[in-house]
Amino acid sequence: MASSSLLLASVVVAAMVSAVSCGPPKVPPGPNITASYGDKWLEARATWYGRQGLRLMLRDQVLKPEACSDKPVLIHVTDMNDEPIAAYHFDLSGLAFGAMAKNGKDEELRKAGIIDTQFRRIKCKYPADTKITFHIEKASNPNYLALLVKYVAGDGDVVEVEIKEKGSEEWKALKESWGAIWRIDTPKPLKGPFSVRVTTEGGEKIIAEDAIPDGWKADNVYKSNVQAK
Repeated sequence: MASSSLLLASVVVAAMVSAVSCGPPKVPPGPNITASYGDKWLEARATWYGRQGLRLMLRDQVLKPEACSDKPVLIHVTDMNDEPIAAYHFDLSGLAFGAMAKNGKDEELRKAGIIDTQFRRIKCKYPADTKITFHIEKASNPNYLALLVKYVAGDGDVVEVEIKEKGSEEWKALKESWGAIWRIDTPKPLKGPFSVRVTTEGGEKIIAEDAIPDGWKADNVYKSNVQAK
């Protein structure tokens, strides 16, 4: 299941599920589900391959759960899984996987490794003071900029990211690298500050003026003063 940005899934496990055999068959992924899809619950599978298993089997990083305001379990999904075992497959960190268990049963549930779940996509709501935030990835430099876009409210799916240098009229499009990370390679060194324009799946365009300052540094976080509706 793919998402351009922070895709919010609400996952239900009705009861403890016993372990299943390893090596389930791969199946084609299901169609993309928009935040306006409605209240329909869809069938899915959730996995936890252990602390080392994920690094060996999958390209993307383990997910970290972030707090939001829906029940029973909330997980922000940011990445594409290249090894689908169901039409919708949530590959989780141990913490997120255990959070679906009944009280005191988290370790027992993690031992199952693969469980059947249901999910629905909802609009993401953050506290009023939470703004869209940009993390400059470690490898970034004046000729290569990679941004992790975080905390986009509303439908949450980012479909386009552009930057504009101070004093310029040109918006430069970034390419989606993977998950919620967008990048641009340029022979001409980039000079801050940058404004960032984020377009969501629903067509909303949010402009964060001068969100990334002059003298920006890799592996730093820059908080904007804007948020999606």
